[in-house]
Amino acid sequence: MEDTKTSSSFLEVFLSKLKEQSFTIVLMIGVIYFQNKMFRERIERHEMNEAKQEILIEKLNQEQKSQSLEREKYLIEQRDFYVERVLELKNK
Repeated sequence: MEDTKTSSSFLEVFLSKLKEQSFTIVLMIGVIYFQNKMFRERIERHEMNEAKQEILIEKLNQEQKSQSLEREKYLIEQRDFYVERVLELKNK
């Protein structure tokens, strides 16, 4: 009878400890899940920001390229104009 009491009390203690540890494990899993979810959201936001920045950089590069081409065209026209004037003055 003494063995039955000891084994039942041991079983009760074991089950109560298992319940305590199970709660801790479930709590830890919940925290890990939450941290993982927050981490993935940060990665997604970072990827979205990176994509927006790449689009902006590409747009700025295109604008700068078109401005450079326009400037080059203007300078070539100016050069041609002055060369023609010099040639005209030289021929007179």
